[in-house]
Amino acid sequence: MKNLIVDIASLGQDALVKALENKELNILGVTVSPDVENYDDLCNLNINAVKAVSDVPVFKGAQRPLLLKDYIAGKTCPPAETEHRFEEKHAVNFLIDSAKEVEDLEILCLGTLSNVALAILKDEEAMAKVKRIYIAGGALLGYQTTTPTSQHNILADVEAAETVFRAGIDLTLIPAHITDNLPMTAVDVVLGAECETWDAFLTMDTGIGFTRGQTIIDLAGQNPINGFRATGKRHTVVTAVK
Repeated sequence: MKNLIVDIASLGQDALVKALENKELNILGVTVSPDVENYDDLCNLNINAVKAVSDVPVFKGAQRPLLLKDYIAGKTCPPAETEHRFEEKHAVNFLIDSAKEVEDLEILCLGTLSNVALAILKDEEAMAKVKRIYIAGGALLGYQTTTPTSQHNILADVEAAETVFRAGIDLTLIPAHITDNLPMTAVDVVLGAECETWDAFLTMDTGIGFTRGQTIIDLAGQNPINGFRATGKRHTVVTAVK
């Protein structure tokens, strides 16, 4: 049984429920990352989805992207109320404490990477103990997603994605161009679906121009971006799910 934390934003509640109901996953908690302006409504939306099927604890986290809020400006989720209680601990502290205390911890990111990035920035040593992070996001250049170069979960907090990509933790990227239902496919990958994959360096265009948020899937480590070449750990990129 996998020890898993699910981080979610405004999309993928059906996939979240699937993960919560699966007996092969020990879901330790759900953390909420920002990709809209009305963060409290977003949290209420997700805790209602969780508590409809499970008593798993839900943690509020970062209320805005690490640096630029331009992309989420004006974006909202439907107003939501809840009768349920959130945990008092901040999502970032929950991630760090879980990394310290739980053997073979894995994290599934169905939304932006804000909470995971902040946890890495706060306690890199603890987060290095995480076995694997699964990321639902990104796309090959040329596949239209949110913009001609960038996908929503990455674009909503580009600096967070860059932080996670460069942390040295084993990553599995499940990009949007391989599936019609990215969050559901990501859960399938966590559950062990048979996949075709690449081993690749991952970098991020963090500029403020047209290609901001472009995920660079670099097989050779020879693609300079932001002034330097890809270095460090190769990561798993899912290219197809059978």
